[in-house]
Amino acid sequence: MDRHLELMFFRIWTRQRNTILLCICYRPQWQGSDPIHFLHTNIDTLLLQHSCKHLVVIGDMKQHLVARDFEELLTMYGLSNHVTFPTHTSGSSLDPVITDLPDGIITCRPLGMVGSSDHSAVLTTINTAADNDEATARLCRNLVFSLVMTLALSIYKAPNLFTEPNSIVV
Repeated sequence: MDRHLELMFFRIWTRQRNTILLCICYRPQWQGSDPIHFLHTNIDTLLLQHSCKHLVVIGDMKQHLVARDFEELLTMYGLSNHVTFPTHTSGSSLDPVITDLPDGIITCRPLGMVGSSDHSAVLTTINTAADNDEATARLCRNLVFSLVMTLALSIYKAPNLFTEPNSIVV
């Protein structure tokens, strides 16, 4: 991976040992389309290498600045952006949740501004129970202003974050 890219990858297992590749991406304005080109070039390899069935990409991507490349990525891999509301104080949506999961399995809603960030937190619910043989629901909280710290803290405290028998808040 290029040294200047700010990407983190995690493999999420469901109870049936199916896997979802989670990519957290921060794209500074100066970076241009580099993170999107990296994903475009490497999605298939990453999914195969880590034996993942599905992909979820979250983060502060400022996709409006690289709209053509972003739309090509979505089209080429059959991805959808599930954030349909503003996530920034400017009224723009800068923080997508893109995935190849079928519609109806994933929902996103705003949680409001967090701390001194100018971005809104996004609550993302992935309900894999819709795949008849899977009965797991996962809740992912995307705190864009501090992706690395929030995720590290969530992973560290994972045993304490169970809110329901089939849900995890990350």
